[in-house]
Amino acid sequence: MEKESNSFMDYLKAWGRFFISRYFIKNICIFIATVLLFVLLITQGLKWYTHHTEKISVPAVEGMTVAEAKKAIVERGLVPVVNDSTYECSSKSVKPGQIIPGGQQPTPGYQVKKGRKIYLTYLSYTKQPAIMPNINGESVETAKSLILGAGLIPGKITEREHPHKGLVLEARFNGAKVSAGKQLFKGDIIDLTIGKGEDDDATSPYSEGGNSDTDIFNQSDDSDPDEF
Repeated sequence: MEKESNSFMDYLKAWGRFFISRYFIKNICIFIATVLLFVLLITQGLKWYTHHTEKISVPAVEGMTVAEAKKAIVERGLVPVVNDSTYECSSKSVKPGQIIPGGQQPTPGYQVKKGRKIYLTYLSYTKQPAIMPNINGESVETAKSLILGAGLIPGKITEREHPHKGLVLEARFNGAKVSAGKQLFKGDIIDLTIGKGEDDDATSPYSEGGNSDTDIFNQSDDSDPDEF
């Protein structure tokens, strides 16, 4: 009986020595470190997956300046890209340097992932070039159509003594004569000087025996030195 008791005590002592041995402590530490690392990887993986699949609503930046739009987009975790500028805008309230209506892609409220690029288009600070059309010798209505077609705006009409009523004698921009082919900018205003006409029986420029358009136009006063 005493031998059995001593044998059991030796067994316990052996296990005790094992639990405090460097081998056991080393392995238990490795085990604990492995478990902690595994838990950490799982936790970070879940966080990454959650953020990776998280959707972000694209902010509305139309009407903002480019700087304001960039700031609003970056604050959402998105990437602003100034893609283009335009000379024209459907809204009169948008000023140069501001994002135009429809000038952001994807559109406001669209759900995207973090880091998505948002492309922006703003109203240009400079006007779009326009070429002055040839309206010499044309009727008023034809001249207006040509001016509008070039992106310019018909301005005031002044009559001058000339036998052919309604015939365009000259065009002016900011008070100076402007000839065909001159570069202007869209939206510039073109004033017209037309013939006042004589009596109803005056020869029509388009009737048989009448002067050609070129001859009629050459009858206008070309002595004005203020040509644009």
